[in-house]
Amino acid sequence: MPKQHDQRPLTFKLAKWYGFILAIVFLLYGVVKVILGILDRSYHDMGQPIVFGLIGLVLIIIAYAYRDLKTWGWYGLIGINCLVVLLAVLRLSHYENILLLALSGLALYCLFSPMTRQHLFKR
Repeated sequence: MPKQHDQRPLTFKLAKWYGFILAIVFLLYGVVKVILGILDRSYHDMGQPIVFGLIGLVLIIIAYAYRDLKTWGWYGLIGINCLVVLLAVLRLSHYENILLLALSGLALYCLFSPMTRQHLFKR
């Protein structure tokens, strides 16, 4: 069976993949920190990695909802990227935050682009 051509606009795809990548980074960071804490037998500082893992799971759910053209997934990605931009602006002294600011700004541009909104809300 031949593969169907994906009719989604490029801006939609970029925002979708950035959402998945951000979710996987949060999830991996949380899971690896929990595993390393268990291996080191230092259980006193497990709260933050568990929260990061839960945030990663929530972000994956939001990214899947956006991929499946759910409007709440679009709103969720907008909220997450706005929060990342706000936190990055407050801590501009680190180069990682400048990179996150630029990537989340690009993702917000892709989310608000007319092509993405038309594809998402045409139904």
